[in-house]
Amino acid sequence: MRPSHCLADLDLPSRDRRNLMFGAAGAVAGAIVLPTNAWAEQVDPATARGKSVLYVYNRTKLEAARTMSPPPDAKRMTQVETWRRNDAAAIAYLKKLGFVVREADEHAPPEAVAGQHLIVISESVDALDVGGKYRSTPVPLITFENDLLGDLEMTGQKNGRDYGTDDDQRFIWVVNAPHPLAAGLGPGLQNVLTDEHFKMNWGRPCLGAVTIATLRGEPEKAAIFAYEQGATMADEFLAPARRVSFFLWQDTFEGLRPEGLALFRAAALWAVTPPR
Repeated sequence: MRPSHCLADLDLPSRDRRNLMFGAAGAVAGAIVLPTNAWAEQVDPATARGKSVLYVYNRTKLEAARTMSPPPDAKRMTQVETWRRNDAAAIAYLKKLGFVVREADEHAPPEAVAGQHLIVISESVDALDVGGKYRSTPVPLITFENDLLGDLEMTGQKNGRDYGTDDDQRFIWVVNAPHPLAAGLGPGLQNVLTDEHFKMNWGRPCLGAVTIATLRGEPEKAAIFAYEQGATMADEFLAPARRVSFFLWQDTFEGLRPEGLALFRAAALWAVTPPR
């Protein structure tokens, strides 16, 4: 069996795992503080102009619910309508940044990425219908769907250990503020959502990743992490292009505060910026 190079698989004390993830610069009030480093590059807002995005989401649940007989209960209808509204908001925001967005259902074949500069996978997809179809695609990718992290080789495969979802979240802890994916936010606690009862996705990335932010009080659960093109991911798989895991749940895009939107903007712009 090949080594996974993922932190969850290492037989190390939790302190040593945190040092591998964030650097051993020391801790202040339980936070890992990084020294200034070479990641202090900035993303260029003009990078999005004319770039094409394939936005992959579920395009059938809402339509199916509307035609069901008898119709689903009001709670279910509200749920699927909220998911669709959040996808629409994310798509509109990408367009506002200057991207040309092509919408695709989760059942779209891998060939749908032809000519695209970025793939964004929504949390509204059914992970089983997407699977690993974009694993080897040499196109930058952002995923909100944590159930795909193992299929994409961005983490190990075990739900609840290598990736998961936590309830009642609002804050993240920025651990790599100099990196452009941190959107210029300062290190430490950042309020990214408008309510404390949102769900937030996380993953435990492998050693080749750069971790940007973690869940509050849980430094081994990365809310935002990324791989540079060519970085080693799980099972010694090399990232075919930039890869980003972002914490959004199915109904949280509309709940992003300005800090959260800045992080999403940074993720999209960084992903399509050619590596140096």
